[in-house]
Amino acid sequence: MAVQVADGRELAVLVDGPWRGRWYWRADLAAMQTAAARYPDGHPAAELRTYRPSNEFVPHPVEDDITGRIWRHHPHPTTATAASSTRRTT
Repeated sequence: MAVQVADGRELAVLVDGPWRGRWYWRADLAAMQTAAARYPDGHPAAELRTYRPSNEFVPHPVEDDITGRIWRHHPHPTTATAASSTRRTT
């Protein structure tokens, strides 16, 4: 499996959650997760903080011999609770 390109960077693919289907360089994703700390829970950008790497890999949909590490969405319980508590019922 080719999880890294010649310069040693690793690809990360978000496979579920609101950002599913997106591919990033792992270092770029880590920087985006750090920047997402300034957003409150429930904000779409804040969801990037909830992705974690797995030990699974998936082939790139276009590039032959390129794979990426799967990152899965693990929402905070408070995020789900906050989203459901703001719903209006009539």
